[in-house]
Amino acid sequence: MKKLFLLIATLPFLIACDNIKEDERYIPVENRPLERKVLLEEFTGQNCVNCPDAHAVIEKLQDQFGENLVVVSIHAGSFGIPAEDGGLMQEEGDIYADHWKITAYPCGVIDRNSGVLNYDSWSTAIRKDGLYPANMDLDLSAELSADGKTINITTDLVSEGSNKGALQLWVVENGIIGYQRDGSDRIYDYVHNNVFRACVNGEWGQEIDMVNGDTEHFYNSIEVLANQEEEINDWNVNNLYIVGFVYNDSGVIVVNKCKVE
Repeated sequence: MKKLFLLIATLPFLIACDNIKEDERYIPVENRPLERKVLLEEFTGQNCVNCPDAHAVIEKLQDQFGENLVVVSIHAGSFGIPAEDGGLMQEEGDIYADHWKITAYPCGVIDRNSGVLNYDSWSTAIRKDGLYPANMDLDLSAELSADGKTINITTDLVSEGSNKGALQLWVVENGIIGYQRDGSDRIYDYVHNNVFRACVNGEWGQEIDMVNGDTEHFYNSIEVLANQEEEINDWNVNNLYIVGFVYNDSGVIVVNKCKVE
């Protein structure tokens, strides 16, 4: 009798579950588009055996967020190979890694306000930061000089509030073919993307101080690296773009990028 009673008592709950319409079983979660572009600074290295996993995550994130995600891959630390040794690590790489106290690779910082994150946390942090519109507009253009030796960069800023911080400009390159560790494999024709190549206006940029409605114009230039001792350090101007962002102690205010034309 006890078993029969338990079965009868359970039946109303089973019937109740079965009677819920299929389209009422789940509450849809709104997948809101980002309101602003977000910067991901990835810290990586050619001797980092797990870094290709992070690169694969970046590709998926770029597919997901499109132009609203700006990625810069900074080679640094003991896993990086210095430029003078035929690698992709610039001097600034260690400066930035030291600033963020990077101790494990791969990792990344979102909009300079997330702290250091493992790549499985990047998507959530990007979406969280990108839901709030920027209170500044940043337009970039970059033109190669007629002789192909110089990149001339124009930056236009329009402030929609009070903004005090620094404007940072970087040269970034896609499609660099070079060495990379991947687990136990050594790959010599690995395609490196989003690679930090150089600072245009100093390691920490140039100061800005703007109030609501202010407009500022900046003109910078940088010499194209060519005929370097190590071929991997020559810039392919067809694959170069400029990343520009304004930041302060609270993080990135606005970020944008443009191809070198």
